[in-house]
Amino acid sequence: MRILYVEDNQANVYLVRRVALGHEVINHIDGEQAIASIKADNPDLILMDIQLAGPMSGLDVVRKLREEGNETPIIAVTAYAMVGDREKCLAAGCNEYLAKPLPITQLIGLIKKYSELTDLRNTQEAEAIAQAINEVAETEPAPEETESPVDADDIETPVSEVADE
Repeated sequence: MRILYVEDNQANVYLVRRVALGHEVINHIDGEQAIASIKADNPDLILMDIQLAGPMSGLDVVRKLREEGNETPIIAVTAYAMVGDREKCLAAGCNEYLAKPLPITQLIGLIKKYSELTDLRNTQEAEAIAQAINEVAETEPAPEETESPVDADDIETPVSEVADE
């Protein structure tokens, strides 16, 4: 699974990379960079710090991604742990919320959950493609066998002689 972690604190990025063993973790340190690279990164899961370097907050990034139709699951990862902060993150479009310091057990559980959902989605997509191919194969007529338009007796120089040259 590809995980995009938008985070400007490299200690937190290192921690997530250690926890997410077996998964690819891509890091951007600010929201503008994340938005500009989202299509190329093609993540299956986004971990979004809410307080970022640069002019955009993590919530600004989430809102922008959702406005653009991006449906990738987003987990807010933030030091904001006051009453109402979780609700603000969910209202902006986040699917989940984790307060810092990161609760490792919860983070592992969420990575596992979204990894399984990604595997299921990929399996369903592969099955849908296979079914579509089969439907096309069933509806298209098989090519008819036709006689060769060239008669071997009409060839002036036999193929064996050309191959010997």
